Amino acid sequence: MTTVGICVLVVAGGVVRLTGSGLGCDDWPSCNAERFVDVSSGHTAIEQANRLLSGVIGLPTLLLAVAAFRQQPRRPGLRWPAVGVFLSVFANGVVGGIAVRADLHPVLVQSHFLLAMVSITFGMIAIRRSAETQPDAARFETRTRQLGTVVAVLTAAALATGTVVTGTGPHAGEEDVRRFGFDISHVARIHSVTVIIALVAAGALARQLRSDKPAQRRLSGTLSAWIFVGLLQGGVGYTQYFNGVPEVLVGVHIALATALWVVTMQLVIFGCTLEIAKLAREVAVAPLASV
Repeated sequence: MTTVGICVLVVAGGVVRLTGSGLGCDDWPSCNAERFVDVSSGHTAIEQANRLLSGVIGLPTLLLAVAAFRQQPRRPGLRWPAVGVFLSVFANGVVGGIAVRADLHPVLVQSHFLLAMVSITFGMIAIRRSAETQPDAARFETRTRQLGTVVAVLTAAALATGTVVTGTGPHAGEEDVRRFGFDISHVARIHSVTVIIALVAAGALARQLRSDKPAQRRLSGTLSAWIFVGLLQGGVGYTQYFNGVPEVLVGVHIALATALWVVTMQLVIFGCTLEIAKLAREVAVAPLASV
């Protein structure tokens, strides 16, 4: 439920930006210099609701971290992703506050979204670690695991370049805030290329599954979902670009980007248990080992 809540929060943040409510509250943690909570206008109400939602979702992340340490019998590898969810969500709250105080600088708004993807990653790992049975990725062929890693990396690159397009385009969260000084057509093309390359890599993985039967049984459904969401996302992206970037389609694009990352994490964490997740565990678990 925590991971679902983070996904909802990403979409809610998109609503704030697309309605021009990013500076509805121009201070943090207070809404403004006069009031801690202010719903006197539509923009302030939208931003205030988003902040309230952030707090509601933040509390379960703390409870998740506490529960991971208190669980008996201890579930191996559960503590570090649970703590990762809490810390990344907390950090995102801080980044959001700084973004408001910095008048929605595009780098901070970009970081806000990408940190949410980090939170989703930790959440998905925590879900997997809490499962009664763990998938045996060792049975998969090396090439399958490598291609899965490539798909994940390219998806991350597509999301990152997408945030650059967002930071260059018209929907900044407020009319007069700073934007990246790039040519929108150039960054849109770069983003489009990263998406196309990711789709090609997913196609290569689908072909590889034909010769890797254990991986085919475990991953075919998830990979099919990834390809479907990826193609749908690409279609929405092109449609919004050639129709003046309407707010509704941008909101759908944000929701689909979040869904694509969730499916990507299902592919690599629940299916392949790839080197990315292993490396993250080795880095994060070291400081917790003595707790």
